[in-house]
Amino acid sequence: MEKEQVKQDNTSHNKSKLKVGIFCIAAVVIFYLGACFFKGVSAFGKKTYYYAVFENTGGLQESNAVMLNGYKIGQVTKVSLLSDNPVRLCAELMITEPVNIPKDSKVQVAPKDLLGGTVVNILFGNDTQMLQAKDTMATYVVPQMTDGIDGLKAQLASILTSVDTIALSLKDVMSPEGGAQDLKGTLANLEATTANLNSILGNNKEKVGKLVTNLEQFSHTLQEAGPQLETIVNNFDKISDSIAKANVTQLINDAQQAIGDVQLIVEKVQKGDGTLGQLVTNDTLYSNLENSLHSLDELLKDLKANPKKYINVTVFGKKEKKEKN
Repeated sequence: MEKEQVKQDNTSHNKSKLKVGIFCIAAVVIFYLGACFFKGVSAFGKKTYYYAVFENTGGLQESNAVMLNGYKIGQVTKVSLLSDNPVRLCAELMITEPVNIPKDSKVQVAPKDLLGGTVVNILFGNDTQMLQAKDTMATYVVPQMTDGIDGLKAQLASILTSVDTIALSLKDVMSPEGGAQDLKGTLANLEATTANLNSILGNNKEKVGKLVTNLEQFSHTLQEAGPQLETIVNNFDKISDSIAKANVTQLINDAQQAIGDVQLIVEKVQKGDGTLGQLVTNDTLYSNLENSLHSLDELLKDLKANPKKYINVTVFGKKEKKEKN
């Protein structure tokens, strides 16, 4: 009896262990199926893994959906750091749909919406060869819509500060008594001035048109004469260099000395010093010189008219010589 009782106790104990084991296995299976359900992963479907390497994942996280033309074909199962210099991040993509992906396809990480979030798109390429399991795909990250908001915030703050300053200035203008009326008068004067200007331009439209035409022609002429003007400027530059290199001071001193000498000569002539001075200032000398020149002229004329009159002395000499013989 005791042996049978022990045998029954062992059987009951073994059944309890079996129940506990079955319960644990069921719990694990339920937990696994629940986890797959919450992750959105099929627990029994075929899974193919691919990898994508990023410098910046653009906010990519585990459990992000992998989409193909808007249809979910898998999800990101893991994001890990490959290296820190340079930074390389690796994302593991689990594809649960039976799709053939060309080798030149890209993994695009893009913002999901304005509220945030990230979606992974597979952009098919044109290669005829297909990726194999665990191959690495090229990547492309689309900037988040909120990128640059910090800089925009700073600009908006600056603009708001300027608007506040303008508002305070307007308040200072409007606050004194009659300020609004003065501003109204200023605007009225400005409007009247604008109207007068429009009237002047309207009445002289033809003249303004001619002026613009003349200015245009002048600009064309100036453009055509550009090479000649450049030559003239170069010549002036050369002249200025020559003048700068010349001893202008010495030249001016020499000119002043020459002017002084001429002035001294003129003073001596005016005083009657020297032959030239006597000739200029002494009328008697001039008259005598004129008479002498007149007499000499008469003598030359008489010599030319009567040459024998002045050579008889020689003839008489010859006669006396003959008589002595």
